[in-house]
Amino acid sequence: MSKLLIYIGEDRKFDFKKTVADISGIDGVSNQRVGEFIGAVFECDYVWNSQSTIVRISPELETITVEGIEDCALKFAIELQKKTNFELHVIDMDYSFNLSLMSFETVSDFRAEIES
Repeated sequence: MSKLLIYIGEDRKFDFKKTVADISGIDGVSNQRVGEFIGAVFECDYVWNSQSTIVRISPELETITVEGIEDCALKFAIELQKKTNFELHVIDMDYSFNLSLMSFETVSDFRAEIES
């Protein structure tokens, strides 16, 4: 299964408390958990348009992982960008794209770019 990896920039880390608050403030986020999980210090569920995904913050605070590349994963990434005051970037596990999330307002725009 493919994943989206959201990051700020090389050698930059997310502020844990602010990022958890930003993620928790997104409509559709539920079941937030903080702890020491395999590959994560925070995870939650996200549901949009009858689709669901799992979101995780890496222990190093360098990436946020969103399971899959379905529309709900793309929507989560767009909504997270709206919550932050700095540019977020997104890549997939195959490194087939590396994009700025500031470029997208809609899931269809995001989808068109990754499929081009």
